[in-house]
Amino acid sequence: MGRQMLSHRSKEYLTMHYETVRLLQDFISTKNEIFLFSSTGTGFMEASVRNCVRKKMLCCINGSFGERFAEVAESNGITLVKLTPPLGQPISAQELDGALRENPDVEAVALTHNETSVGLINPLKELATTVKKHGKLLFVDAVSSMGGTDIDVDELGIDVCFSSSQKCFGVPPGLGMGSVSEQALNLSAKATNKGWYFDFKVWEEDQKKGHGTPVTSVIPQIAGLNTALKMIQRKGGKKWYFDLYKERNRKIREGIEKIGLSTFPQKGSESPTVNCINAPKTMEGGPVYERMRQNGFELAEGYGPLKKKTFRIGNMGYIEMADIDLMLKTLSNVISSQ
Repeated sequence: MGRQMLSHRSKEYLTMHYETVRLLQDFISTKNEIFLFSSTGTGFMEASVRNCVRKKMLCCINGSFGERFAEVAESNGITLVKLTPPLGQPISAQELDGALRENPDVEAVALTHNETSVGLINPLKELATTVKKHGKLLFVDAVSSMGGTDIDVDELGIDVCFSSSQKCFGVPPGLGMGSVSEQALNLSAKATNKGWYFDFKVWEEDQKKGHGTPVTSVIPQIAGLNTALKMIQRKGGKKWYFDLYKERNRKIREGIEKIGLSTFPQKGSESPTVNCINAPKTMEGGPVYERMRQNGFELAEGYGPLKKKTFRIGNMGYIEMADIDLMLKTLSNVISSQ
């Protein structure tokens, strides 16, 4: 990312662009088109709605980012069915099956794979099987899970699966990347009032013509993603990367328990990439976050309705095991000082 800037129409950039597309296709196990949007992941979220849904969709909501998907859909005039379990609980296949039976006219299901606001991961395989049993489109917000856990797009039949550069791949923000199925592209071809910037067919046309993207690319972020994907290959592939996430998360959770703290979501559904921690009785989540910042550690405040009750510890990007040890020691000192 520190090298001389390239033109997004240069031979050097185009070589990197198509190589990055191929690397990401391999990483998420898909033959679908991969688009590299000059936007955050929310751009891809809106694109899935505007290109593929005409009237009605179902949105699975476990927290604030599921709510965002719903807000995006409603702002585009879509009639919405909301499936909202109690906060901290995952969506179950049984609940989803029941909601689809009650609403057979929904065209698509939107799912937040990993809900960072509550530190919860949904059972993607079971939910995808249920969606496809009902013959619906499946949109997966994988912003904080792609790169942190395995996602087999083609096996699961995901129609739009998107993420952002700044999460598990550890690249600065600004790149929204995702896969788009043939069915989603066919629906886009017939869609009206879908705008231009996020029109899947516009992006597909330029990509197939060898132009890369229809707009200026976020070249530094794409270079960073390219480097990250090559690093993963070099160090042992996806299994090595996912095992690294598991080991770091295990270390964080065991350390949290030794301090006397607990995680917020239902046991067995904890996120592999971000831990939502119940604040101690002596402090709210906000002061824990601020005190840790004063000691040189950037954690995250609680989000939405859990803002005061929790704080969060991310496990994304470049983190050494020694960093986790020092963070836990500092956290223990912060809490015990109250």
